[in-house]
Amino acid sequence: MHSRWPVIITLRHLILLLAVFSAAVMLAGGMAGAYQVQRQQLTASTLEANEAFATKLARTTSDLLSRAQSNLSYAAERIVRSGMAPAVQQAEVERLRHLELGFNSVTVMDMGAVVRAAAPESLGLKGRQLDLAQWRDRLNEKEPTISAPYVTGLGNLGIVIAQPLLDADGGHLGRLSATIYLRSDGALQRLARDQYFRDGTYVYVVDSSSRLLYHPETDRIGSVVLHNPVIEAVLKGDSGQMRVVNSRGVDMLAGYAHVPGADWGVVVQRPVHLTLQGLNDLMLRVLRQAVWPALALLVMLWLLSGWISRPLGELSRIVRDGYQEGMSPRIAAVNCWYLEARRLRGALLSGYGQVRTRMGELHSAAHTDPLTKLGNRRGLEIVLKTLETQRRLFAVVILDIDFFKRINDRYGHDMGDRVIAGLADLMQGQARQDDGVFRLGGEEFLAVLPQTDLADALRIAERLRAAMENAPLLDDAAVTLSAGVAVWDGGDVEATLKAADQALYRAKQGGRNRVESTAL
Repeated sequence: MHSRWPVIITLRHLILLLAVFSAAVMLAGGMAGAYQVQRQQLTASTLEANEAFATKLARTTSDLLSRAQSNLSYAAERIVRSGMAPAVQQAEVERLRHLELGFNSVTVMDMGAVVRAAAPESLGLKGRQLDLAQWRDRLNEKEPTISAPYVTGLGNLGIVIAQPLLDADGGHLGRLSATIYLRSDGALQRLARDQYFRDGTYVYVVDSSSRLLYHPETDRIGSVVLHNPVIEAVLKGDSGQMRVVNSRGVDMLAGYAHVPGADWGVVVQRPVHLTLQGLNDLMLRVLRQAVWPALALLVMLWLLSGWISRPLGELSRIVRDGYQEGMSPRIAAVNCWYLEARRLRGALLSGYGQVRTRMGELHSAAHTDPLTKLGNRRGLEIVLKTLETQRRLFAVVILDIDFFKRINDRYGHDMGDRVIAGLADLMQGQARQDDGVFRLGGEEFLAVLPQTDLADALRIAERLRAAMENAPLLDDAAVTLSAGVAVWDGGDVEATLKAADQALYRAKQGGRNRVESTAL
């Protein structure tokens, strides 16, 4: 018979292996669970932010086109009222050409397809007769129109906004039209291009045929994008959010909104890998910080395992159960009647505290605005839900920095960030113990004031407005803010937020640098 070497497995080895395995499972399970929760929250918040921004940008684009049509309508009325006077026609096209609406050319054409006025004059269109057969249908249009994008005679991709010239009886006198080039530095391009992101988010705009009207990569403007679910959805008139792999194979978190006046779509999207990059780095830092405590615990277990008896068995069973709430009292309750067992118990409690601390850091990062260290929208939701559950009276103050875009344009985005941080410092400095202060995004902030009626809330908002106006944030100008105040009456919290937002809108409309309120 062949003798075999006996496998020597001591109780010391078994307990050490069990402790190491259980600690690894606990750490991995806690890290994986925390990672998945934070990943889902980051993905959801990015989708919500992109949808909100796309909706805002679509609304602004629609307003821009409406203003363009309104200016054309006003000019057409003046031209018709003048009896189609040539001097008035030329004066109006020159005026329209120099508006900030970004018109590249403006023309007046009579019913014979003759250009009677044109700006700029360098185009050489004035006095020329165009192909009447080609223009007859458009000259007979009775409603204002926005054309589909087309390639002009000079090779530019553009759109035409047109206004018919009608006499008092509705008879056609001609057509006033303005052209906007989509590849030039016009208002539509500035509107999308000037949105400043540092996190990889970007904006693009498509027309009803899936043609790119704006894209950060200018060489793609004018190309048609097919088989993109986001574009297909937005061109159906929908607004929403979607995770999608784009036409170049990049996994994106997209928010989209429809521009009804022109049948366009606005899409704001950010790559998934950039969204999760910060979370990945945070998890790696947590893991690195946990290495040395884990190694120390391993050495301690090896030194003390030879003296283990029942107390060590109880501790190993607790560790084997994995991370869970209420774990600390269970460890503390073990009867460690000798020194080595007491030290092991202390090491396990320390490891549990570190994991709980790291998870607390992750939770704090998910509810805090990184620039101002104020609460973010998720933190606001928790505070409002708590106050609503407790049925505690509270006031809401929504604040918005006046002309913040001008500050960014004139002083740069670093100074803009300093202004935002300055307002955050003022809010924190004036906040009472139970008050909550939050940054909703951009230059918009919100304060929740528990146990505060409307009069007190107005005084607090006015004091903050005055402090902001007097704060030396810029060397050569004062920075002001507008505020809207509303008090929760025990009804719908969302209605209270909307009322405060409406009050803020009135403050803006009323000249800014003021406080308005809404009584529910």
